[in-house]
Amino acid sequence: MRSRWTILTRAAATAAVLFLGPGTATAAQAERKTSQGEAIQVTADQLSVGDSGTQVEARGNVEIKREQTTLKAEEVRVNRATQEVEAKGKISVDDPEWKVKSADSIQINLEKETGEILRGDLFIEQGHVSLMGRRFQKFGGQTYHVDEGFFTTCLCESGPPHWRISADAIDLDPTGLGTVKNAYFYVLDVPVFYLPYGFFPVKTERQTGLLFPRFGHSSTEGFRFQQPFFWAISKSTDATLAFDVQTRARWGFLGEFRTLFRQDADLRLSGAYFNEGLRRFEHEAVVDRTIADQDIPQNRWSIAGTHRYLLPRDWLTYSDFAAYGDDLFTRELVERMDVPLVQESEIRRSRFSRSRFGVFRSWGDAHFQGEWDFYQDFIQNDASTLHRTPQVSFWGRRFFRGLPLELRWGAEGVNYIRRRGGDGLRFDLRPELVLPFRTTRLFGSFSVAPRETLYHLYSIVDSGRNLSRELVEIRGNVGTTLGRTFAWTFGTLRSVRHVVEPELGYLFVPRVDQKSIPVMDGLDRVNRRNAVTFAVGNRLLGRFTNPLALAGEKNVETLNPIMATDIREIGSARFAITYDIDKERKRGDTLSDLDMNFRLTPANYFSLGLDAGLDPGAWKVNQLRVNFGISDPRPMTRRVADPDFVRPNSFGISYHFLRQEHNAFLAEDPNIDLNEAANCAVHPLDPRCPGALVNKKIVGNINVNLLYHLLDHVLLFASGAYDARDSRFLGFRVATKLLSFCECWNITLGVRKDINPSKTSFNFDFNLLGLGGSQRPSLQ
Repeated sequence: MRSRWTILTRAAATAAVLFLGPGTATAAQAERKTSQGEAIQVTADQLSVGDSGTQVEARGNVEIKREQTTLKAEEVRVNRATQEVEAKGKISVDDPEWKVKSADSIQINLEKETGEILRGDLFIEQGHVSLMGRRFQKFGGQTYHVDEGFFTTCLCESGPPHWRISADAIDLDPTGLGTVKNAYFYVLDVPVFYLPYGFFPVKTERQTGLLFPRFGHSSTEGFRFQQPFFWAISKSTDATLAFDVQTRARWGFLGEFRTLFRQDADLRLSGAYFNEGLRRFEHEAVVDRTIADQDIPQNRWSIAGTHRYLLPRDWLTYSDFAAYGDDLFTRELVERMDVPLVQESEIRRSRFSRSRFGVFRSWGDAHFQGEWDFYQDFIQNDASTLHRTPQVSFWGRRFFRGLPLELRWGAEGVNYIRRRGGDGLRFDLRPELVLPFRTTRLFGSFSVAPRETLYHLYSIVDSGRNLSRELVEIRGNVGTTLGRTFAWTFGTLRSVRHVVEPELGYLFVPRVDQKSIPVMDGLDRVNRRNAVTFAVGNRLLGRFTNPLALAGEKNVETLNPIMATDIREIGSARFAITYDIDKERKRGDTLSDLDMNFRLTPANYFSLGLDAGLDPGAWKVNQLRVNFGISDPRPMTRRVADPDFVRPNSFGISYHFLRQEHNAFLAEDPNIDLNEAANCAVHPLDPRCPGALVNKKIVGNINVNLLYHLLDHVLLFASGAYDARDSRFLGFRVATKLLSFCECWNITLGVRKDINPSKTSFNFDFNLLGLGGSQRPSLQ
């Protein structure tokens, strides 16, 4: 964003680019172009040029227009030789990004970029910042001084602003950091406290300083206070530090460091330390007793980060890492990490954290990747966790010149290691020869892929240390596309195209003895397959006309455009089922579940999706996922400094159903060991325990989220998850956000309920918009 004085400079420069010949005009009007070809329109009662074209004067109702900027004054004088510009009397500047509401006079030297403005009232659209002063002075560089001035972000139509900072002297240094001397903070024209000396952000860009504190209360952890501090280290580097305390639980520090080396290279590091010395009976917070490590230490920490850096010759280095001092850190303390709510929920539910470090290089159709992966298991013992250190992959494709053949290859070498044996090296080589074909009606391919997998184990097993597996995969598929277009006028819809896409696929994998090789991941077990897959897809494409264009409002800027493209998909349906030839010979279950996928998106503000797996033998649904979402289709054109208030009303609900199979108990308690005696007190879901699977036959979760504008300045947000299997809430969050009528402060009141750990939290956030407030949505 440009500085405050840059705005004044541009306003005065509008007058300086005039190029008129000698003479005088009454009620004159002229149009000229700048050196960049931008048209300048000047209207005044009198226009004159003297002193051999050096002096330019415009008097009486002067109005100068340059693109979308308009300058008005009673008198404008320009000295083209000295680059001095002077405007007097009833000065105003109107621009989409900034405005000078009033000023008595402006004097500026365009060459030296120095000058002053008397009794000015400025408004900056970005950030809604109003700045007034008796005298504004600009010195060399980006240095400014304001005498007897004040600033606020309030947009009150009448009456005093809700808050403002007034000072005898305001100074702005080249970094944009403002200082005030002998200042007062006012609330409704009432001085609340006195500041002999203080700092504040004159610009809405990044500024070093304290952010507004956060307050909250938990039923189990007491009153919470967090004070963040933002440090703008340089134009491309900054950091956030915070002190956090909960009176009945802990105190600690959080920090995040961010830097941008260039457009395609960045680094982000975050860390936290908490001392649980204020806590009592911490063992009661552990709700899930099936996890291996249930200890909550007194000193708790975390470190996480990510980086992307492109080396010379297009070698990309990257990392994404996260490590925690205990397995319960993410469940209890992730909310302090200031991440979006969706990401916070994913981290809280995660069974492990993954840290990876790697390099990547691409040569057209050939790719290389080397990566080290480390895992921290939050459920099972870390001693049994496998790490890939490293994994090297090389894959690509190439067409044969003059032949309709394609060679695809993939080679992977990985070193699996863990603290408790069963690890080793594995090399997998899979070349594939593909014959693609296409006719006027049909398209498809046929491929053969031999595969060799070699192992070198660090611990000798009964079958030896060096093992191997050889197999081949044969695939084929053929399909076609049929379509027809129908003229259909309904609202903004102009036509509909129906596309049918039937497809037939075949897969053959011979049976290979794999009992002797270890199981490190899914690649180590490839079952025999001799199966045919039938699939048919249906798609509906619609051609639309923008509704604003129909209404003749082509120049309206919408903050939530309801039509993004002229042609888009409005609905689809796909069915797929596999017939197993081998099982037919053995009189087994020959058909897989019928996969069904439905999507309905008649508009960008409405969506309905359904994914299901249906057992055709018993005609029962084994899995089901339904999603429904709707948002307010009305265009939003009102800009507000708080980003939450420019989001449309929205509602979403989803339901996930999964029928458990015979090994499903491991999904809920993976620490059940069938090789040891049953411990029903610790692991009640062990199938050897009496009544272990009673009422545990399905998993069914309902998730709901809502964002609703109760009033123009009142916002309601709610989200929750409900376990339909056990008839209990998995957690919910309700918040109300209030925006002042002058749009310069907001208050958020929230209630949050979690079950793991079990606690209820009450949160209170207050922000003065434009003073270190967040520029991203807080209700997510």
